[in-house]
Amino acid sequence: MRCLLFLTLSTCALRSAVAQASVEGPPECGLRCTEASAADSSCAPTDIACLCADRDLEREIEACALLTCSIRDQLATQRHSYELCGVGGEDRTTMIWTIAVSFGLLALVAFVLRCIARLSVVGRRSWGPDDWVMTLVMGLAMPLAFISIPLSRRGLGLDIWFVEHDDITHILYLWYFDAVFYVTSLGLTKISILLFYLTVFPKRSFRLWAHALIVANAMYAIVFGCLLAFQCRPVAGAWLAWDGEYEAQCISLNVIGWSGAAANIALDVATLALPMPELFRLSMSRRKKVQIIGMFALGFIDTIVAIIRLQSIVTFDTSRNITQDFVEIGYMSTIEVPVGIVCACLPAIRSLCGAALPRVFGSTAGGSTKRSSTGGGGGGGLSGSFRPSRKQRASNLANNKISVRQEWTVLSDPAPGSDSDVELVGVAVSGGPSAVGDRCRGVAAGGGTGTSIKAVVESTARPQAPWDGTIGNVSGNGAGGGYYKHGALVHVG
Repeated sequence: MRCLLFLTLSTCALRSAVAQASVEGPPECGLRCTEASAADSSCAPTDIACLCADRDLEREIEACALLTCSIRDQLATQRHSYELCGVGGEDRTTMIWTIAVSFGLLALVAFVLRCIARLSVVGRRSWGPDDWVMTLVMGLAMPLAFISIPLSRRGLGLDIWFVEHDDITHILYLWYFDAVFYVTSLGLTKISILLFYLTVFPKRSFRLWAHALIVANAMYAIVFGCLLAFQCRPVAGAWLAWDGEYEAQCISLNVIGWSGAAANIALDVATLALPMPELFRLSMSRRKKVQIIGMFALGFIDTIVAIIRLQSIVTFDTSRNITQDFVEIGYMSTIEVPVGIVCACLPAIRSLCGAALPRVFGSTAGGSTKRSSTGGGGGGGLSGSFRPSRKQRASNLANNKISVRQEWTVLSDPAPGSDSDVELVGVAVSGGPSAVGDRCRGVAAGGGTGTSIKAVVESTARPQAPWDGTIGNVSGNGAGGGYYKHGALVHVG
């Protein structure tokens, strides 16, 4: 709490001045401290301007009040002093709910676009565990945002001595739930992102790391959610013990705040860095690769917000002006959670944009494009083919080698569960067309039933006979060796 300012007046003079100023007088405790320090002041007892400017007197009376007055009496005397001296406090109540509601609505818009992409553009069968988890996150994030309205109306954003005592209790009561929603939302948001990774990247080592991070984020949400929920014993001490009149044993909020922030930032970095090696190995145009990597890298904005939020934790446990000092950590929290939600929804939003602007985003989802199909769908339901032209085959034979690069989208029929996000997969196989076929079927199967995937094939081989380029069963005449690289193949029935 800011320094207490008491007027060094005799009891009679002080009460006279109070009556003239029409201000409710301070409690008896404040008057006793004033009388004890009055003799040391150089100001006349009725010179209010001089008394308000006397900092030495202020410090003396503050020390007295801290030792002899209750917290409620200290706040009442502080409020009286500021009102009598004409000193107004800072008011940030409007800023609190404006920031929280604005970012909350931004998260809601991102989630609605995600739902449209999943249910309309891609197909209902594409709704997966990551979407269910994100739905749960939204159920926590919306109260986190809109609780800011009653918080600001009760006085969060004002100096605590200008806030009614019952309102302080109510602010801490709402803050208690806000804190639990905050840490739980952070953990679940990262779990949703990691579950999305599992639908995109089939590599075994990658999936092991993703599962490990899912467990770590679940433990973060559970451990820190429980620490905040049971920070005091009894639990009601979290919002009743502020005045020292309610007996409760509480854990240091600084310990919870710093350890939770450190764990959250570490998990942020690990979750966002996990797919980067895979993304850099993508087989796609540079423009599209920049789009994809940039989309994932935007997640680091959330990490930056979490780092900036650290400075607001410094006085979290020692503040005597909680309704003012909690403002920064409050609005930074209501920014961090929605930003994380937006980042988690970006891949689905990109699919939606790709359906509207396919040339810009290069989407392959939700379309009904069909190419010439001469190769039958083999095991695993692969379908679609590419056959080089007669002129190209003649040129290749003349050079005694095959060098093919072809990029196309194969949809034998629009797959209900198709999702262009799966095209992010990049793998490489050597050993001939049959090896490519086996690997393609495995990659496509990793995308789940009904997956439609963009295919990029590069092959170089020295055939003994012309290769017809069939991709359906991935079999060809004489292409017995070489290097084959593909992004994935097409459809698993």
